[in-house]
Amino acid sequence: MTYFDRILDDGTMRERWQEARWPVVGASDAAKLSKASSLPSYLRGKLSRTGFHGNDYTASGHRWEPMMLAWAGIPQNVALVHAPDEPGFAATPDGILELPGGRLRLAECKAKHGRIVNGPTLPEWRQLAWQFLVFPEAEEIEFVWAEIVGGELRTAEPKHLTIPRDHPKITDLTAHLLPIATELLAQLRIALDFERQLA
Repeated sequence: MTYFDRILDDGTMRERWQEARWPVVGASDAAKLSKASSLPSYLRGKLSRTGFHGNDYTASGHRWEPMMLAWAGIPQNVALVHAPDEPGFAATPDGILELPGGRLRLAECKAKHGRIVNGPTLPEWRQLAWQFLVFPEAEEIEFVWAEIVGGELRTAEPKHLTIPRDHPKITDLTAHLLPIATELLAQLRIALDFERQLA
């Protein structure tokens, strides 16, 4: 089974992609999973179906994303893909590059407005750990960011870090995330099943 066989939605229609995202734990959900004691709050957020639809900064991120991906040499991705062993764990990496032997290199792009940074924030590290969990074929993720000042790129080129699967932070965060995400998914499925019974 390749990642193509695990596509939940191809991402060509935003509303349909959003519908496919609600019953699963995605990378943006994983970014928030800091402690098990907050599970009720995470579940309420999933069930509210309001979600985060973006602001000026996220719109700018989408505007800069093609440039960052072109610079990294990684094709854009909009498909929602689930993990091989758990269809309830899914992610939409910004970019996916197919390598020989079925291996993948992923890309995660961020526009940083008015900030000079050295790499991912903690929530972004969680996102990266989640993408590795969903894509066991991926050996590394290119984390690419553009520092935007006054609407312009601050440096001549975007900045980047190549994050390997065995990075200590990835290993630690995966071990921390997985039990929280597993319980969140179990509770989400129970709640959604109850909703269907009431409908």
